[in-house]
Amino acid sequence: MSRDEDVPGIGGVLRRTLRSGPLRRALVAYLVFNTAEWATYVALLVWAFDQGGAGAAGAIALVQLVPAAIVAPLGSVIGDRMRRSHALALGYALQAVTLLATAVALSADATFSVVAVAAATSTCAISLTRPVHHALIPDLAGSPAELAAGNSASTTVEGVAGFVGPAVSGLMLAAWGAASVFALFGVLSVATALLTVGLAVRGRVVRAGRERLLGSAFGGFREVSADAGAALLVAMVAAQYVVVGLLDILTVVLAFDVLGLGDAGPGLLTSALGAGAVLGASASLALVGRRTLAPALAIGIALTGLPLVLIAGVEVPWAAFALLAASAVGKAFFDVAGRTLLQRSIPAAVLSRIFGVQEAVMMAGIAVGSLAAPFAVAAFGPRGAFLVAGIALPITGLLAWFWIRRLDARALRPGPKYAALAALPAFAALPQRALEQLSWSTREVRIQAGQEVIREGDEGDLFYVVLEGSLLVTQGGRELRTLGAGTGFGEIALMRDTPRTATVTAITDVELGAVDRNDFLLAVTGLPAARSSAEGVVDRYLAEDESG
Repeated sequence: MSRDEDVPGIGGVLRRTLRSGPLRRALVAYLVFNTAEWATYVALLVWAFDQGGAGAAGAIALVQLVPAAIVAPLGSVIGDRMRRSHALALGYALQAVTLLATAVALSADATFSVVAVAAATSTCAISLTRPVHHALIPDLAGSPAELAAGNSASTTVEGVAGFVGPAVSGLMLAAWGAASVFALFGVLSVATALLTVGLAVRGRVVRAGRERLLGSAFGGFREVSADAGAALLVAMVAAQYVVVGLLDILTVVLAFDVLGLGDAGPGLLTSALGAGAVLGASASLALVGRRTLAPALAIGIALTGLPLVLIAGVEVPWAAFALLAASAVGKAFFDVAGRTLLQRSIPAAVLSRIFGVQEAVMMAGIAVGSLAAPFAVAAFGPRGAFLVAGIALPITGLLAWFWIRRLDARALRPGPKYAALAALPAFAALPQRALEQLSWSTREVRIQAGQEVIREGDEGDLFYVVLEGSLLVTQGGRELRTLGAGTGFGEIALMRDTPRTATVTAITDVELGAVDRNDFLLAVTGLPAARSSAEGVVDRYLAEDESG
């Protein structure tokens, strides 16, 4: 993995990232969110077990996971239709309402089915939030290094919540029951909604059209299916969470049937996963400033799977604890690298929906793994089930390696037109990530001397940046100006939605970069400062044309 030369030290980037008020507030809210997810999940499983044993606990888990997997892609549309800070606050507010409703149902000793429905709604609300959080992080980060640091901090938060949530839930269950857990985190979710509603972001996606909800939700699936690298990366996430679902059951089997640890065993082994997640998130800071992330993904996949293979031969608890922690380190490393790669390679207009797809496959993967675990144990035995779980991930990684490398190469370097676009006044206020994506969507056009590029009165559908050569701008037969390399034209018709105001003719053979209307408008209207810069350029040209 090579490193950018202009990236400051890891510590400096992390300190700068955490000093960012909006990013810090988003991470605090995310910590509360993840802690609530863990605490309420544990509380509900314990409540269900008390109601009807292991069968009831399994039923309540499925009732939560399956609807959430369906809702996640639909709900994540809000992150691509609204200002993302508002979408995040809305997700937290819905989570607060549904958690408090579940608390009321538990307090009133409602029937199992009523509590199950209330719990399913709370899990659906939770599934709306994570995709928007991950889509918002690039808008809060000022550079690729800060983006990687923000993702590492998010993964650290997830690991810490994996410790704190079950512990808080256990204490409150013993003292006041399941309803108290839902009530506490319902109130805290109100606070997170207030904390995030006013976040100041660097950019905002503004959609040119208004698709119907179902069609808009499928935009994430369409984007993933159209990109083999992104599709295989999401498939790897799905495979990883099938293993997570398997481990939910296999750690219990390992504790009781293999190691004979007694009632404390499952909790002890599960805590190893939390410890490993925190260590892995800390280790992932090594990704800050890296040019390529595919090697990190490979390391994460191998480190997630191979310890599970070794668990098949362990005889002592401490070895199982250490190997489970090592597997969680690999998962955290994979999470940060994969998340950063998606954020930098997927168009911003569908980013929330992409993470909605990922949320859906995560939920579905856990459900599939949980259902498959008993069959794997029956077919291969407890140790053989760990062997199968560990081998699956490296095999998936090998199959996807070629396409992941291609995705990595595209995402982590600017497109060939980046420097030319970055030098234009119209794009002066755009964040680096927006410019990188715009540079990849800019196509090359060659025009011979004497040919018209645009004609006065025609409809405008492209913006142009001059890469080589010179052109003449005329209006009503009157010469206005000459354009050379490093200048742009065509923004007036796009910004004002009017016909072309002038004719531009090639004086010499020219090479141009052409930006589609929708890509141009999404870039310059998504951020007030960028819109102001582009409007200033338009106003100056119009004033010059009138006075000339």
